[in-house]
Amino acid sequence: MKSDYIIYGILGVALVILAYTLLTLVDGNDPSQKIPQAQNENSKFQAVTSGNTDPGNAQIDLTPKGAENGQLKVDFAINTHSVTLSEYDLTKVTTLEYGGKKINPISAPALEGHHNSGVLTFNVGQDITKFKITIVGIPSVQERVFEWG
Repeated sequence: MKSDYIIYGILGVALVILAYTLLTLVDGNDPSQKIPQAQNENSKFQAVTSGNTDPGNAQIDLTPKGAENGQLKVDFAINTHSVTLSEYDLTKVTTLEYGGKKINPISAPALEGHHNSGVLTFNVGQDITKFKITIVGIPSVQERVFEWG
């Protein structure tokens, strides 16, 4: 009798693990990899948010980390419940403007699923404190402008 309870307990735990794994695979990302929306204490810049996770929309959070070795690093998080993000290439839809220059990121992770985070890297060649980043085309805001400085 006692062995039956042990078997049912093990099966219950296995079912919970299987359900979590399936939900993670359907969503396309591990939810534990999401960047928190709060400002990182190591950043000298405030996090800026555009949009929300309402149907047909996406929320984008950007937190610049500052320039190091001539490269500006910007943490990002993009979250949605309904938009397919895999069709957007951040190196093509993102522009950094500073000191009269406009450049695209030299690297950005590929988007997939509904929850993405990572780092945008721009080759700025110097430390910058006043700049804006524009992201175009990600629903439902056609042009999102994030400014610092």
